[in-house]
Amino acid sequence: MDEPEKFRTLCERVGLALMMGQKVQYGLSFYYSVFHIKRSGWSEEKARDSIDSYLSKPMGHIVNAIEKDAPLDSKIFDGIVLLKKNRNWLVHDFDEESTPFISKGQKIDEYIELMDNIIKHSEIIVAALDEIGEELVPVRI
Repeated sequence: MDEPEKFRTLCERVGLALMMGQKVQYGLSFYYSVFHIKRSGWSEEKARDSIDSYLSKPMGHIVNAIEKDAPLDSKIFDGIVLLKKNRNWLVHDFDEESTPFISKGQKIDEYIELMDNIIKHSEIIVAALDEIGEELVPVRI
């Protein structure tokens, strides 16, 4: 039996949403370490250890650390908190919630839209973190 096209699209979007959530966590971990190199005098070794540590933990750990001692603009931070909530739903609740519907061919468009929102939100946050990084460490050409 052939896989329905919308189901295939949903699977692609779920994978991309998960990957983009990881990219945000990666960006947050690097932001936190660069912030502390520049503002707190961290060594590169300490920064690398911090990055490794936060990449091995749930995203909430780095979000909490940033809130505590590496503050971001409230609009960006609020967006990160919302993304973390949506990513946690995707990782922990999506499968159980969606399976009864998807198995009947229902709500697929709705779930595709939710994945697309997570992807777009992640792209916005990654772009904002890039700008912040350039301000912290200006590139000279």
